[in-house]
Amino acid sequence: MKKIYLILSVFAIVFTACETDFDVNAESEEVTVVYGLLDAGDENNTQLIKINKAFLGENDANEMAEDADNVNFNPTNLDVSIYRIKNGNIIDSVVVDTTIIIKDSLANNGEPGVFSINNNIIYTFENDGFLNSNSEYELLIKNNLTGNEVSSTTNIISGFDFDMGNGFPFGFIETWIPGNPSATKFTSTVVTWGQNYSDKGEQYQIDLIFNYQEGPKPFDLASAKDKSIIYTTSVLEGTSQFEFEGEKFFNFLKNELDTDPSLVREFIRIDLVMTVGSEDLKTYRIINEEITGIVQERPQFTNINNGIGLFSSRFTKTWIGEEVNIPDNTTYYLISIDGLDRNFQ
Repeated sequence: MKKIYLILSVFAIVFTACETDFDVNAESEEVTVVYGLLDAGDENNTQLIKINKAFLGENDANEMAEDADNVNFNPTNLDVSIYRIKNGNIIDSVVVDTTIIIKDSLANNGEPGVFSINNNIIYTFENDGFLNSNSEYELLIKNNLTGNEVSSTTNIISGFDFDMGNGFPFGFIETWIPGNPSATKFTSTVVTWGQNYSDKGEQYQIDLIFNYQEGPKPFDLASAKDKSIIYTTSVLEGTSQFEFEGEKFFNFLKNELDTDPSLVREFIRIDLVMTVGSEDLKTYRIINEEITGIVQERPQFTNINNGIGLFSSRFTKTWIGEEVNIPDNTTYYLISIDGLDRNFQ
């Protein structure tokens, strides 16, 4: 019996990694796989779209996946454009170009990946004011070699912001008594957002970035290295706030930082990065969440016409905590051997 394999190569999604099986009815059918999230955030001017092909063959699937030609279209054969549409009329467009992005040769847990890391072709364009909340965007992919056309449309998320002013207190310790760690009482910091904006987001996820410097004893600023640890929340829905619990946060830091006595660390600041997801992205995530029930089959979701995958939007907002006030109790706990005990000064 002839063995037929279908291999899909897609971007890792910001919220949840997933794996989906698709059926192909005929060997001659061209299957285009698209993954793209337009991001109108200020920090994401460069937009990236992944366009691959599913492939059929009689050889071992893992061997075929290592060949970049089995995964990638020849870019010279594709015309890729995005049209800005308002009130049913095309008012602007961009021609999407290609670039090569270096892909890590090791997958999760340090294991080699399945797909070829050579010629990792990404389709890209610069926003430069092209993405606007009052417009719809249509992606059109035409294969000039076969005549096949693939399309999809999406709206844009925009207007998101955090509702925190200058001097926002980021504290995690309510009570701290030096020499008496049993008297420690943790507290929480509540982060709010979107009260005065219509961001059209359906789901949210926050990265709290703990920035610090690290160097050998005695601490020398010239030889110290800038480092950061990212504390990521679960996906949030139906809310405009999140409570960072002090005890959980410090336990996270203890697990991430070693107790190397030859090192000295110095806290710099806390930043926040919010990723807001669209309705289609939410649906895609929910469908591809880990199956825990008896029924192992999952429905398929795609919003790509004449192809498979996802073309949608998200919005990334970064809040730099340069003027954040860290209360004294939190600072004392951070640097004390009776507190965090991770060589902070």
